[in-house]
Amino acid sequence: MRTPLLITIPFVLLLNSDRVVVSTHMHGDLSGTRVVQSAGDSSLAREIRTWTRVMARGFDDAGTHVNGDVVVAARSTQRNDLGDLDGARSHALDVVQRPLSLVTTYSWTDTITINYLGNDKEQAAAPLTDFEYRLTMPGAVTSTQPAAEINGRTAVWRLGGDQEEQTISASATAVRWDAVVTLVYVVGYLAWRLIAFLAHRARLRPRKI
Repeated sequence: MRTPLLITIPFVLLLNSDRVVVSTHMHGDLSGTRVVQSAGDSSLAREIRTWTRVMARGFDDAGTHVNGDVVVAARSTQRNDLGDLDGARSHALDVVQRPLSLVTTYSWTDTITINYLGNDKEQAAAPLTDFEYRLTMPGAVTSTQPAAEINGRTAVWRLGGDQEEQTISASATAVRWDAVVTLVYVVGYLAWRLIAFLAHRARLRPRKI
């Protein structure tokens, strides 16, 4: 049975948490992990743990920790192909599609939904809530939509809780070091053969007396 990875955040969790984070980590073969984490007042430990479980149905329990008056609940899952997820798409342009390129281009698209109860309290509080989405890709992030804070291979979005559905996307590039090494070897070999050929021609050239 396939575990869905579409994230649906209960708005009540956003309303009662200090921080909600959705993290996705993509590897070069398009496998990866997804982790959701919620932090809030320890007096709501049971509720925050329940709401986090609802947000990430089918995920494994990554533990609940209490530090003073703060509780942190987390759940995680791992996939062999992140492109085979509900609400998400991943793609890599590698040596098969672009055999002459020395970089692999990765793309990622994900959709996050928020589940509202629809009462007046939620409607009033929605514009004041947000959550964090973190994406780590196999190479340097080159573009995002909407705009995100980019630090090397990681992009971070702060998304408002007043939209029922939000889609984020990103692209990244990584150097194909295997192709670079192969190219250096081939160029070096050809240079060596050329030098050897020219040296051989020089030895065969008649000397002037």
